[in-house]
Amino acid sequence: MNALKNLGRTFIVLPIVRILILFKIPPNVITFVGLIFAAVSAIFYWHGVFWAGAVFLLLCGLFDTFDGEIARQTQQVSNIGGFLDSTVDRINEFMVYFGLFGYYYTHERYALVWLFLALFGSMMVSYTRARGEALGISPQVGIFERLTRFTLLVIGSVFGPHIVIYVLVILAVGTIQTMIQRIIFTHVKSSQR
Repeated sequence: MNALKNLGRTFIVLPIVRILILFKIPPNVITFVGLIFAAVSAIFYWHGVFWAGAVFLLLCGLFDTFDGEIARQTQQVSNIGGFLDSTVDRINEFMVYFGLFGYYYTHERYALVWLFLALFGSMMVSYTRARGEALGISPQVGIFERLTRFTLLVIGSVFGPHIVIYVLVILAVGTIQTMIQRIIFTHVKSSQR
């Protein structure tokens, strides 16, 4: 996953970031553009147009990488910027799941169990990292971080709503496993102090 991240950063993120810096677009503006993309993605999911939902989800994910990169390259990194970025990330994720909820509630209700478990796991992966970091521990273990979750959803969405149900099952199991892994990691590290 790190090799994929590095390739994406080199060939997609950095060239676009240079253009955005050239036009002096602040990182917080980019953060809010990502929020708009997430909202549009949710609307498409709600109406069952999963391929379009995937396109805007991909744009949302890209813009999430642009804001941090711009902040670092232009020395605009701040605590409030990091807080805003992290908070908007959670809102983005919730909106996408809410859009999926709207579709599955009217079409295949049994999928809602997996949807809620995937949402719970996603939020807990982020929460356990934040709480661990508050203790001075960086529990970045487990593979179901945000990039993995978004990538799976985007790929699944291209193939339609039935495939996304399988993706939700994978996300539910994977995120809960990552949450448990982070809890154990943080507990072990804190007891070694």
